[in-house]
Amino acid sequence: MGKQIFLISFALLIATNLFPQAKNSIVTGIVLDKSSEQPVEFATVQLMKQADSTVIITTVTDKKGKFDFNKTASGSYILRVSFIGYENNSIKITVNRQNQNIGQIEITIAAKNMNEVVVTAKKSLLNTGIDRKVYNVSQDIMAQSGSASDILKNIPSVEVDIEGQVLLRGSADVMILINGKPSLLMGKSRAEVLQQLPANSIERIEVITNPSAKYRPDGTSGIINIVLKKNIKYGWNGSVVANAGNKNRYNAGINFNYKQGKWNFFSNYNFRQDSRLRTGHFNREYFDSTGKTESYYTENNMSPNRPLSNFITLGADYTLNEHNSLGISGNYFYRKLTRNDVSERFFYDNNYLLTGHFNRLKYDPESEKEKEATVSWQHNFPAEDHELRVEFNMAATHDKENHNNSNICFFPVQTSSFDNVLLSDKDNQQELAVDYTRPLGEDAKIETGYEGLLNQIDLDYYGEYYDTLQRKFIKDIIKSNRFTYNGAIHAAYVVYERGFEKFSFSAGLRAEQVFIDGNLVTKDSLITNRYFKIYPTLHLSYKLKESEIQLNYSKRVNRPDGDELNPFPEYIDPYNLQAGNPKLLPEIIHSIELGYKWQNEKYSFVPSLYYRYKRNGFTEVTVPVNDTVLLTT
Repeated sequence: MGKQIFLISFALLIATNLFPQAKNSIVTGIVLDKSSEQPVEFATVQLMKQADSTVIITTVTDKKGKFDFNKTASGSYILRVSFIGYENNSIKITVNRQNQNIGQIEITIAAKNMNEVVVTAKKSLLNTGIDRKVYNVSQDIMAQSGSASDILKNIPSVEVDIEGQVLLRGSADVMILINGKPSLLMGKSRAEVLQQLPANSIERIEVITNPSAKYRPDGTSGIINIVLKKNIKYGWNGSVVANAGNKNRYNAGINFNYKQGKWNFFSNYNFRQDSRLRTGHFNREYFDSTGKTESYYTENNMSPNRPLSNFITLGADYTLNEHNSLGISGNYFYRKLTRNDVSERFFYDNNYLLTGHFNRLKYDPESEKEKEATVSWQHNFPAEDHELRVEFNMAATHDKENHNNSNICFFPVQTSSFDNVLLSDKDNQQELAVDYTRPLGEDAKIETGYEGLLNQIDLDYYGEYYDTLQRKFIKDIIKSNRFTYNGAIHAAYVVYERGFEKFSFSAGLRAEQVFIDGNLVTKDSLITNRYFKIYPTLHLSYKLKESEIQLNYSKRVNRPDGDELNPFPEYIDPYNLQAGNPKLLPEIIHSIELGYKWQNEKYSFVPSLYYRYKRNGFTEVTVPVNDTVLLTT
C-alpha cells in the first residue's frame, strides 16, 4: 500500500507540472528553416503597424526558434522575420485580447551569393559546474586518432592501468556513464569497450566526484560521464580511423551519419586486435604450529592470448514536431580469445629439496557477447529548458569460458589427469527512467524523476573429470553449481538548484527501495535482502573576484554483485579456490569535498581536499582451507 501511495503521489507531481498556467504572452511563434524544418536561433522578429510599418517591438528567437511579444495592444500588424543569409518573410496578423500563437513561420536561404564568413572560437579546456569538472577533449591530440581510454589517461584524478581498467582518485569502484546514462557495456567489459570507442566521437568528459541525487549513488569515488558528439551537419558525413602498434596490435573504426529533414541516422563499427602475454610468479612458505617452516611452494605462470573484439552502434532520431522527438539506438559488442596457459608447480621440503613437480596446462576458448537497445521520447515545453524525457533500455550479456585442463606430473612420475570446467554467465537488465526539468525563473530550476532497474543474473559452473576406467569425462558434482540472482531497484529523486549573484547551491534527495533474491540452485539455498535508503546531496559554490570556492557532500553506495554473493567455490586449480559471501551488506559511503578554482586564459589551478567514510566495507581476503589449498573470498 505504501509503494502504491508513493507512485500515485509521484504521478500527481508530474501531472501537475505538465500543465502549467499560460504565460502573459500575446503573440508567440516558431521560426523554422524551410528546407530542413529545423529551428532557427537568433532570427530577428519585428512587430510593425500595418498602417505605416512603424516598428512596435523587436525580439530574437531562442535556441528552439521560439519568440514571443508581451502586452501587445489589439490591432492589425505586420510580423517580419529576418536572418543573415535568408530571405525576409512577412505576414499580416490581427491581435485581439486573447493570446495568439502564430505557429510555424518558415524562412528560405537566400539565392544570392555571399562572401565567406569564418567565425572561430576556442573552447576552454576546463570548465567547472556546481557539481562537476568538465574537460573539453577536442584540444587533446589523442582526440584525432586515439580511443576513449587514451583520452581518460590525460584527465586529472583519472588513471588507466595496464589492463585498461579506469580508476578515479585511486579507486576502481567508479561508475562510467555514456551521455548521462548507465550501460551494461560499462560493466565487466568496459576496459575493452573504452579502448574501442573512438576519441573523435567524444565532445567532453565530466568528472563528478560528488554527483547530485539525479544520478545513481553507485560508485565509491564518483562518476565519469562521457558525452558523445551530436552531429548536426546535414547530408552524409563520416570518418575512418586506423591505428597499428608493435606486437601485432591493430585498431580501426568507421563512423557514418546521415541527417535530412526530421530524420537523423547514425552508425559506427570498431574493430580491435590485441596481443597480450601475462606472466606471474608466486612463492608460498608453510609453517607448523610452532612457527617453524614445514615446506615451500613455487608457481610460475605464462598466459599468451590474442583477444579480438568488435563494437557496433546503430540508431536514429526523429523530430515529430517542435515539441516532441523520438530516438532509438542499439549496441552490440563481441569479444573472443583463446588462452593457452602454462603453469609450473614446484614443491620443496623445509631443506628446499624437491618433493614434487607438475605442470598444469589450460586450453581455454572464451567469448563475450553484449547487446543493448534504447528507446526514448522527449517533450520540450514552450518555456526554454522545460522538458520531460522518458527512456527505456534493455541489455543482455553472455560470457562463456571453456577450461580444458591437463595435469602433467614429472616428479614423482604419475599418470596425467584431466578436468574441464564450463563457465556460463548471463546478465539481463531492464531500465525505465523518467526525468522532468522545469525552470523556476531565471536563476532556479527543479529536477525530479523516477528510475526503475531490474537485473537477472544466471551463473552456471559445470565441472567434470576424466575417468580412466570408463575412458570418458564424468560430471564432478563437488565442483558443479548454479547461482541465480534477481535484483530490483525503484528510485525517485528531486533536486532544487538556485543561483544568486555570487552564491549558488543545489540540494537533492534520492529515495531507493531495493529487493534482492539469490538462489544457490545446487543446494536449494535462498538469499534475500530488502532495504530502503535515503541518499542526500548538497553542493555549495561561492564566486570570488577571479576564483571560486566549492563545498560538496553526497551519500553513496557500493552494492555487491552476483559473483561476490555466490558462496559456492570456483576451483581455479587444485590449490586455489575462489568464492563469494552471501552475508555481504552494501557499503555506505559518506563523501565530502572542498574545492578551489583559479583560471585564466592559459592556466588552470584546481586543488581539492576530500574525505570519505565507509561503513560495511568489504574486500578480498585469502585464507587456508587445509595444508595445501587456499580460498580467496
